Amino acid sequence: MYYVHKLGGFSDNDLIKIKVEGFSKEHSYFYETLLKAKEKDTELTPKIEKFLSLVQSFRDKKEYLPLDELIWQIYLDTGYYNYVSLMPNGKVRQANLKMLFEKAKDYESASFKGLFNFINFIDKLKSNNQDMDSAKIIGENEDVVRIMSIHKSKGLEFPIVFLCGTGKKFNLMDLNDNILLHQDIGMGPKVIDYERKIEYNTLAKVAIGYKTKLETISEEMRILYVALTRAKEKLFITGVSKDFEKDTKKKRDLLDVYDGKNINANILKNYKSYLDWLELVYLKNETKVKDIMDLQIYQKDEISNNLKLEDKDEPKENLELKERINDTQNESLKALLNWKYGNLVSTKIEAKSSVTKIKEMENENINVLFEEKVENKKESLQKPKFLSEEIEITKARIGTLMHLCIQKLDEKQEYDYEKISRKINKLVENNIITKKEAEAINKDKLLTYTKSNLFMSLKNAKEIHKEEPFYMNIKGSKIYKGDIEENILVQGVIDLYYIDEQDNIILVDYKTDYVKNNEQELIDKYEKQLSIYKEALEEALGKKVYKTYIYSVYLGKSIELT
Repeated sequence: MYYVHKLGGFSDNDLIKIKVEGFSKEHSYFYETLLKAKEKDTELTPKIEKFLSLVQSFRDKKEYLPLDELIWQIYLDTGYYNYVSLMPNGKVRQANLKMLFEKAKDYESASFKGLFNFINFIDKLKSNNQDMDSAKIIGENEDVVRIMSIHKSKGLEFPIVFLCGTGKKFNLMDLNDNILLHQDIGMGPKVIDYERKIEYNTLAKVAIGYKTKLETISEEMRILYVALTRAKEKLFITGVSKDFEKDTKKKRDLLDVYDGKNINANILKNYKSYLDWLELVYLKNETKVKDIMDLQIYQKDEISNNLKLEDKDEPKENLELKERINDTQNESLKALLNWKYGNLVSTKIEAKSSVTKIKEMENENINVLFEEKVENKKESLQKPKFLSEEIEITKARIGTLMHLCIQKLDEKQEYDYEKISRKINKLVENNIITKKEAEAINKDKLLTYTKSNLFMSLKNAKEIHKEEPFYMNIKGSKIYKGDIEENILVQGVIDLYYIDEQDNIILVDYKTDYVKNNEQELIDKYEKQLSIYKEALEEALGKKVYKTYIYSVYLGKSIELT
């Protein structure tokens, strides 16, 4: 329906009218609803015909255009491709449309043909939770920060590279397995002596372990080489050492023992992290690398203070200037963090509501939704009827039953007590209500209604409309106190409206509330609700409502609202 709304030029109210006009239990698809609504002579018929004509043109083109060209033609004819660019995340939406076009092209290149088959293919992807990912809109040369593993960076170059976590030890856990395998040496198991209750490594396992360790270290060296050669301009290397001074002294001693032009391989084998290897290179060539490498050492306390290294010998004037700058920055930061959206009220109200809910909010003295309610009502979940040993007939349920019976009465007939009883029994036979619910219905009140002036007026009415649903947009300021410009979609059901002999529209709402002979009590309680019904009816029919009534079942009389 979203695409029908945008491409067909239909408003929200148009779609609702189409759904109401074309509703049928036999038709569930919106396209079929459009066809049903088109048969009725309404103001929407030209729009529907125009939209169906557009769909038919695409059907005709389907016969001779390849699938990908058909999709692109739809984008061009409807302007939808340009339209989505104006929506939030427009670039992503356009990229998704392009991806759909590419998918259709790939689909037909694989010897599959036809729009129907392609739609089935997409549906199967969805049903198998294999829906296509969103299209990527960032190219390889975009000015963004990329986070990736060293393996994925192979073959790529970047102006600035951060090599992080170099203090992490190599993963050599596989060497502790009970059985080691090598493609050249074979299998190296561990021996378990059950009699002596001991276990030990065989020579084969030791040999394979040694060989595997050398291969792992060699592979890690190649990976480190890849990481160090990705940067074009600058390379930042970070790593954590528990005791840098102690580690450095130990490395210096080893380098002195194994003195030579290059670092001895035995030293490299004893260390199991990139950071250790890099430190060995730095210490071995300390005088040579100072021009190209800068070693920065930070203590834990300095890191916790956001790496802010203060110069104690700095002049007092400079320190005061820094403090003023910091204060200004802190104020700016506070202003950003404490910023509040100007239309906060609009974010708290509901975009869709019902007439009943609006009435409840008024009764609870709610000004706007985000204010605290005067009374917090606890909602309790009702036990399903099939789990209840005995169904409790509440006052609210009795009111609903009375309302149902009034709606079922035929205004063209004369009723007595016997006929009303038969009407109620018919509801029981049709499993609309239960026998116990039938016993709770006040037949005297129903009989009083059939003798009322309202019922007599309905006998002569030209048209009678019961239980009419409606949707309408209402300014938020009419429902909530405050300057709210946004519209709220309100839905409700009008109990009854009829057109009398003089073509006047009469609006009636049935109420079963208990009142102490005080008509004003009902008027005050439901005046807002009836005013919304009246506005919706006048907007739908294009004609003023002549009179509005509340029929009080309890009082047995009609109450006119001014």
